[in-house]
Amino acid sequence: MTKVDSRVSPPPAHHGPLFILLIWALSVIPFGRAQVIPLRDGENEPQNGGNVELPWQARDQYDRLRFMNEASSHYILKHGLPPKAVLVFFPPVPPALDSEIPMWAPLDSGPPAPPELAAFVGEAFYPLLGRRLATDDLPKALRARIVSYRDRKTGIQNELRSRILALKDADPESRESQLAALAAQQAQPIAELEAEAMDLRRDLRPTGVLGLPPEGPDLSESFGRQVASSRDRPSSAAELKKQVDAIRGAAFFQEGLSLDQRYLLVEAAMELEAGGGAAHAAPGAAPAGRMISFAPEPARILLPDDLPPGLGKRIDDYLSAKGALKAEIRDTLHDSRDSSGDERLRLIGRLAAAQAPRIAALEAVAEDIRRDLAVLPSLRGPPAPPSLPASLTSRIAAYRRHKVELLKTLRAMLVAPSPAPGQGPSAGGTKTDDGTALAQAWLHDGTSTADVAPSSLRVSVAEFDRLQNDLISALNKEESGIRESLAEYVRATNGPADRKSINDLLMDFENARQLQDLWDRYRDYQNAVLMPGLSAGQRRVLFDAGIEQLGLPLPDGERAD
Repeated sequence: MTKVDSRVSPPPAHHGPLFILLIWALSVIPFGRAQVIPLRDGENEPQNGGNVELPWQARDQYDRLRFMNEASSHYILKHGLPPKAVLVFFPPVPPALDSEIPMWAPLDSGPPAPPELAAFVGEAFYPLLGRRLATDDLPKALRARIVSYRDRKTGIQNELRSRILALKDADPESRESQLAALAAQQAQPIAELEAEAMDLRRDLRPTGVLGLPPEGPDLSESFGRQVASSRDRPSSAAELKKQVDAIRGAAFFQEGLSLDQRYLLVEAAMELEAGGGAAHAAPGAAPAGRMISFAPEPARILLPDDLPPGLGKRIDDYLSAKGALKAEIRDTLHDSRDSSGDERLRLIGRLAAAQAPRIAALEAVAEDIRRDLAVLPSLRGPPAPPSLPASLTSRIAAYRRHKVELLKTLRAMLVAPSPAPGQGPSAGGTKTDDGTALAQAWLHDGTSTADVAPSSLRVSVAEFDRLQNDLISALNKEESGIRESLAEYVRATNGPADRKSINDLLMDFENARQLQDLWDRYRDYQNAVLMPGLSAGQRRVLFDAGIEQLGLPLPDGERAD
C-alpha cells in the first residue's frame, strides 16, 4: 500500500505567480462548511452603524451572518437580506413670483426630508445630499466642504444684497453701471462656487463597500434612460407623473449635463406637470396676466396682458428658443437610452458644449427684456404699509404667527408616529417632555417662537382634544385683546363719518399685511429675476437665497424603483 505524504508540496515552478498563489492558498486552507446563525428580529442591525467616523468594517463588524470556518477573516454584509429601499428627496417646486407661499406639503406617506436640507433647496446636489443625510452617511470631511461652500455662498449673497440696498434710490443707469462693476468683481468667486457645487454633486454620489457600486438602482442612469422624447405626449395621469419624475430625476442625477442644462430640465419638468404653463393670476396681482418661465430657471413671473407688441414678440421668441434647448436635452437623453455608458456620456457632453453659447446668448436676450419690463407702469410695485401704530401692528403679526404655529402643532400631533413598543414614561413615572407645556410656551408672553418636537406630542384622542381647546382658547383671548385695542384706536383717530366695522378694518389690515409680507419674502427672488445689471451667476446665487427665504415645506422622500 502506497503511503501518502500529508505534507503539502509547493506547486511547480513553471506556473505563473498568481496561479501559484491561488493553488498554494487552496491547498493550505482547511475547508469548512459555511454556517448561518439564525437571526432574531432586529438582531442583524450593525451595532456601530450610526458612527460615520468609523470605517465600514468597524461599523458592521458584529453582523450575525458570516463564514464560520477557521480561515475566515471577513463577514458577509447583509447577504441574503432584501436591499433597503432607495429614497429620493427632491427639492420643493418654487412658486411663481408674488404667488401664495404654501405652509406645508400634502400629507405624504414617505419619510420626512432631513431638516438640514432647507438650507440647500436651490442646489443641484440637493437630492444627493438628502440621501446621504437620510442614511447617516455624510463623512466629516465632506460635511466640512459643504459647510465651507455654504459660508462662501452666503458671503457673496450678503455682499450682493448690501449693494442692491445701497443703490435702491439711484437712477437706473447708475444702478446698472455699479451692479455691473460688482458683477465683474464677483465673477471669479461665483465661477469657483459653481465648480465646487458640481464637484460636491459628484462626490455626494453613493458608493458601496470598497468603492464598488452600491445596492439598489443606479439613479444616474435609471432616471435619464426613462426620459421620453419631447414629441411624445403622456396619455394618462400616471404616464404624466412618470415623465415628470424622470425629467426631474435626470436633472439631478444624470451625468454629463452642465449646470445650466440641469436647471433647464427642472423647468421642463415643472412646465410638463403644470400642463405647459397655463396662464393664471397670482394673489394680489391685477389684472390677470400671462405666466411665463424666466431666468434664472426655474423662476416664473406673471406678465400683464397689455404688453407693447414689440416686447410681446421678443418674449415669445425668447420662450421659443428656450423651449428648443429643453427639447434637445430631452431628445438626446431619449435617443441615447440604448447606448453604452461611455457613448451616452459622450453624446450628452457634446450637447452641453454645443448649447453653452446659445444659453449665454439667451441670457442676453432676457436682460434686454428685463430693461423693458422695468419701465412698465403696469408691473406692481411695493405695497403701501398698513396704517396702524407699530405696537398694534406687531401684536397682530405675533397673533398671526401664533395661529400658524398652532396649526403646525396640531398637524404634527396628527401625523406623529405611534410610540415604539416598550416606550413610555421615564424612570420614576414622569415624562421626559411635557407636550402641553411645550405647545403653550409661545402663548405666555406673545413673543416666544419655541418649536414643539413632534415626538413629544404622541397623545391620545382625548388629550389631543383637550390640548386643541386650550390652544384655541388662548388664541381667541389674544384676538379679543387686539380687537379691543383696535376699537380704541379707531375711536381716537377716526371721525363719526367712518362707518367701517372692526372686522372690515382687520380685513383691510390683513390684506395690506399679506401684500407687504409677500413683497418682503420675495425680495431676493424679484431682484434676481427682474433687476437689470446682474450677471447670470449673481442671479443664480440671489435666486437660491430667495427660494430659501420663502421657507417652503420640504417634500417627503420618494421610493426609487
